[in-house]
Parts: sequence; C-alpha cells; structure tokens
Amino acid sequence: MHITSLDHVILPVAGLANAAAPFERLGLSLTPAMKHGGAATENRALFVGNDATEFYVELLGVHDRALAASSGQDDLVTAIDGGSGLLRLMLRVDDLAGAAAGLEKAGLAAAPREVFRGDGTKICDVLAVEGAAAGCSISLIQYAASRSDRIAGHQAAGHFSHAFPLLRLDHLAAITPNLDAVTAFWVDTLGVPVFGEVSGRGMLIRQMKVGDAIFELIGPDSPESPVAGRPGGLISMTAFEVSDLDRAVALARERGFTLPDVAAGVLPGSRVSTISGDQLSGLSLQLIAFA
Repeated sequence: MHITSLDHVILPVAGLANAAAPFERLGLSLTPAMKHGGAATENRALFVGNDATEFYVELLGVHDRALAASSGQDDLVTAIDGGSGLLRLMLRVDDLAGAAAGLEKAGLAAAPREVFRGDGTKICDVLAVEGAAAGCSISLIQYAASRSDRIAGHQAAGHFSHAFPLLRLDHLAAITPNLDAVTAFWVDTLGVPVFGEVSGRGMLIRQMKVGDAIFELIGPDSPESPVAGRPGGLISMTAFEVSDLDRAVALARERGFTLPDVAAGVLPGSRVSTISGDQLSGLSLQLIAFA
C-alpha cells in the first residue's frame, strides 16, 4: 500500500459560520460553504501549504441529521453533539482498490463509498479503516481529479492566500496506549516506516513520515507518564510551521487570541506556542519553528 500524504483532518462543527469565524479572525481564508451530494453534510476547508505540501482542515457540519445518520455518518452526528474535536485523519492514496485488497488480507474488510458535490460531480472515493488498529479513526481517500488539477484549482481560487503566516503542516498526533501494536499496523499494513523516535517529558513518540509531514504515535514511557491512562485516539491539534514564530504569536495576540510565551518544544530544536482549542472551534493550533 502506498500512502502519498496526510491529506486532511475532519473537524466536526455544529454550524459552519460560527465555527469558521475565529479562523477568519486569525487571518485564515476558508473555502465557501459547500453541500455534499444528497445534502446530508456541508463543509468549509482551510488549505495550507503549496503544490508539494498541501494539507487541509475540513470543517464538516450536518445539513440534514436524519439523512446523515441513515447514510452511515452517525459518528459525525455523535461527534458534533459531544464536541469531541477532530474526528478522523484522511490519508491520500492513488490506488484505493489495491489498498482495500491489502486491508482485506490483514482482516480489515471495508467497502469504499463515493462522495459527490451538490451538483452531482464526483469528489472522491473514501474507505474507512478500523480505528483501534491504526490508533485513531482514519480513512483512505482517492480523488476523482488528478493532484495537479486539484492544486491548480486551489491556487486559482486563492485557497493558499492567508493573512497569517502558516507555512506547512509539520505534524499531527495520536495517543496510543498500545504503541508497539499500532506502530506495527502502520508499518506492516499501511506501509509507513518509522521515521524517528523521540522520548522526553514522560512520552515515547514514534514518528511516521508521510510525504512532507509527520504523524506522531505517542505512548507513555512509564506508569507515571502524563499520557498514561489517557484514552487513545487523535489529538485535536494541528502543528503548523511558521517562519517567524515570535511575529506569528504577536499577530495572533493582536487579533484577540491568548497564547503562552514561546517555549522549547518536545521535538529537538523546536520552539512552540499554541492557540488553545477553546478559542478555535475545538482545534488547538500549535505554531512551531525550528532552529
């Protein structure tokens, strides 16, 4: 199986306008609201990066709750009602049929579903993967359009034009109490090798590099670890690299956000500050720079 990128994450929201407002106040541009085929759901998206590093956060709401539940998206309804932060990580593949076959060999049979725009044109095929095996809820996605066509369309629409200096996604993370088993699934089934390992502050972090970004599998290094006993799953956080961290923090504060002073991060050579999720519709936004 070949996973080409960490494509996007899904942030369930109760209302698109209210959820998008703090992102826009920060200086980030989001796509216009779009209803999906059948009008069960609707979304807006925040794109970051360039033609080589594109990643996006999908703010996903329910337009018709009964239709969403009847179409197998009751997890989205539950997540919105519970306010649980990020719901799912989407991994891009170029051969979804081959990936499905690989999952079946691993005992994880699943059927892809098609996703359409409101006008009936196809967006993609999506294949959900059992969350326990991967350490969090993930899906594989293959788009109907080529990557070059999608990038060109996004650039033409100004999706990468922001008034806040996010450069690229650096990493996402999941808490994984059963770190070795989850790591083995990523390596043996998903075909993503371990890129590196970092320890400190009571945590053991396995770094799985996909494209230009890292997915961190975080486990406790002792029973006294701050992550020991925490439930497993996707952390509702995205870490974006910025070129001038101090300026980015100052800019966010000017726009009404509360951030801690810049401090050394867990990753070697990193400096970080974070906008907490309660200020950004349930998504913590870590700003990171490297020496």
